[in-house]
Amino acid sequence: MNDRSRLEALRELAWRRPLTAAERAELGAWLADHSEAQLGWAMEAQLTAALRGLADVPVASNFTARVLQAVEGNVGARAAPGEPAWRLWWRSAGWAPKTAFAAVVLGLSVFSVHSYQVAARHRLAQSVAAFSEASARLSPEVLQDFEPIRRLPPAPAADETLLLVLQ
Repeated sequence: MNDRSRLEALRELAWRRPLTAAERAELGAWLADHSEAQLGWAMEAQLTAALRGLADVPVASNFTARVLQAVEGNVGARAAPGEPAWRLWWRSAGWAPKTAFAAVVLGLSVFSVHSYQVAARHRLAQSVAAFSEASARLSPEVLQDFEPIRRLPPAPAADETLLLVLQ
């Protein structure tokens, strides 16, 4: 066993009970070799003595059950690494915040669909108005000659070289 692990073992023994004469001698020899640890050990010994001087407090009969319940509650309330914060909120929130959140999402969805429908109807009304205005200006003769115009062959494609020369 190395020196550090033996010191840790002596420290744990000192927490539980007073050290025996052999253990105190071993600790004294170790502290003589390692003067940098003497101050730390002295503080540790004072703290241990102060804690031993405290009176024992009676523990509630349901202490273990309450501790386990708190541990189980905290395990569920921790986010896994890389998990978004909203998922932690969703797991830990009660039904009222979840219901309110669902109502807000539903309300925004209904509002968005309604706005889209109003905009689509507005565009349709504008196109109908434009068509009716254009058809009111046309004479019936133009509409009668529409079929022969539709039967005309398509116009030839524009001569791009000629257009480039003219520019």
